Amino acid sequence: MRAAAFAVFILAISALARATAASNEAVSGPHLTAGDFWTYHTNTSLAAGFFLEGEITLGVSSQGPVTIEGTSYNAVQMSVTGSGAAAGTFSTHLGVTPASGRWLLTGEETLEPAGLKVVSSVLDLEANGTFRTSSLAIPFLLSVQNTTTFRFLDDRWRFPAEIGNTSVVTGQMNFSEDSRLFYGFQNQTHTAGRVWWNVSYALETAIAVDSPAGHFDAYRIRQTAPDSGYALSYYAPATGNDARTETYNGTSRVTTNELVSYRYQALEPARFLGLTASQWGIVGIVAAAACSTAFAVWIRIRMRSRGPETGSPPRG
Repeated sequence: MRAAAFAVFILAISALARATAASNEAVSGPHLTAGDFWTYHTNTSLAAGFFLEGEITLGVSSQGPVTIEGTSYNAVQMSVTGSGAAAGTFSTHLGVTPASGRWLLTGEETLEPAGLKVVSSVLDLEANGTFRTSSLAIPFLLSVQNTTTFRFLDDRWRFPAEIGNTSVVTGQMNFSEDSRLFYGFQNQTHTAGRVWWNVSYALETAIAVDSPAGHFDAYRIRQTAPDSGYALSYYAPATGNDARTETYNGTSRVTTNELVSYRYQALEPARFLGLTASQWGIVGIVAAAACSTAFAVWIRIRMRSRGPETGSPPRG
């Protein structure tokens, strides 16, 4: 698999990880908490004619100090997991061959706090299945490991940001990628390097978005890479992240992610001993009803234990 194809996949995951939230007049960074998560249905073209479909979940695992490429951050750590079906065609020594199977994604990403841009990414993708030729079925195993870090030299993309704000982030990307395709033959490649990475950000408009998780008021943010690839993120404030993202390679859409389920604790009701105020109210009503019932039963038992009332004997 070409490194460029996986780079688009990384851009798609990075677009998901970059969350934003809305205030009255501008878009501000969210209050992310360990335990927040977002699950997306994904449809990704990983290479020409080869597709991944399934679900990807991002989860906030922790927040704390880290140093990446010589810069210190109070960063947000995000876990990345996913799985699903792989299908399409693959270019092999046997020619263009139909393929089908399953895929599994694991990894983690680190986000800087000011603009929630990805500063470090470690992703491990595996797919296994079957190549189907005209005469036989051949099992295959595909694995790709990518490690990427960023060093920002000119970074003015900050929250809060108003609609119409644009900014170009200039920095260096340090990457290392190993890919391996085995199907009797083995094709293994390693690429690594440090390149300039200028990405433009634009907060374009407010827009309504429908996803499997519901209908949301959202903001569209465009993130454009130097190779003309770009991602559109539709951030829904009620979720603390994007309701939908789309990734393009410059000519066509290669990835769509739609929100299926989520937890954003910053907008959840306050809890005491694990229950919200309304839940405690229900507990109080039930407890009061139980006490009232118990008191009525106790009264009946006492009355029965006394027996029938007897009058005074008549006088002779």
